[in-house]
Amino acid sequence: MLNYANIGGGKNRPLTQERSSNIELLRILSMFLVLMIHYIPSRTLPTHDTLAHDMLGTLFDLELRSICFVCVNCFILISGYFGIRWKLKSFSNLLFQILFWTIVCPLLISAATGTFNLSEFFKTVYLNCFSRWFIEAYIGLYVLAPLINSFIEKSTHRELGIFIIAFYVFSTLFGYLGKAPDINEGMSVFSLMGLYLIGAYLRRKQNGIFDLSKYVYLGVYLVTGFIMLAIAALALKVGITASPYGYLNPLIILESIALFLFFKKLNIGHIKWINYIAASSFAVYLIHTEYSVYPLYQMVCNYIEAHYTPSFPYALLFMVGVFIVSVMADKVRLFIYKHTLLKLLK
Repeated sequence: MLNYANIGGGKNRPLTQERSSNIELLRILSMFLVLMIHYIPSRTLPTHDTLAHDMLGTLFDLELRSICFVCVNCFILISGYFGIRWKLKSFSNLLFQILFWTIVCPLLISAATGTFNLSEFFKTVYLNCFSRWFIEAYIGLYVLAPLINSFIEKSTHRELGIFIIAFYVFSTLFGYLGKAPDINEGMSVFSLMGLYLIGAYLRRKQNGIFDLSKYVYLGVYLVTGFIMLAIAALALKVGITASPYGYLNPLIILESIALFLFFKKLNIGHIKWINYIAASSFAVYLIHTEYSVYPLYQMVCNYIEAHYTPSFPYALLFMVGVFIVSVMADKVRLFIYKHTLLKLLK
């Protein structure tokens, strides 16, 4: 996340991975899946009745969830793989990007609608800063990164692996099954720390099951997704309303690791346009989840679902459009950053 060329550094960072566009492509996909996971609520909620009367449609909706729930996990696996290193420029860019879209988006919406209320503006800015879980959790991860990195660097492969296993035993029991409020179903800095540690472990462990064919990892990702689909469908069949999907589900974590390893094994070299897009992909999240923009995003998704059959191809085109506009808008933000704050930091 943030300006991705600045995530990482340090003596253990693989230089070939820094230049290759394979991981950058996964960044792009992850952010697109975030768009999709926020589109899913506009579709029919899978239930026992929908499964009975529209089996194919319900299975499709469940499969969308299987595909999309790896989005956040993969993003943080990337951060852990490269490592977050404390640099004033990269941290200032992250904060500037968040604050820029936090302020600019409500101003643009007010200008477009011809309405502006100062109290509502400040309320929206406050919500943008403090009510989006990922922003809070990621900044927290950034703050804790030096401490986590110190543990990673001092631990052996075996020690790090044992700690990760213990971490996820606890996370699964108390977070996924026990729904502990502090863990917040994976939407917390605690959960991001676990994914960060896995990413670091994948950087250090380059043999055994972590050095198989990329098609093996793609197969694991797809098969695990179908297993999740089967579990969810079976739960609906017997009348269980609680969804098995969640960031802490061990199968979702396995699915995320498999997709990460698939992209890690891709050999596509350095492709400029991929890296160009990836550098601004975080803006896709910041813009479409902004509190004055998100209702509009939902409104368009709901409109597509209500007026088009089949709806998914049109929704896909809409999401591609949102992605492109967000990335190009962030290039303007980057230009402003480079010619203002970045100059002050030099």
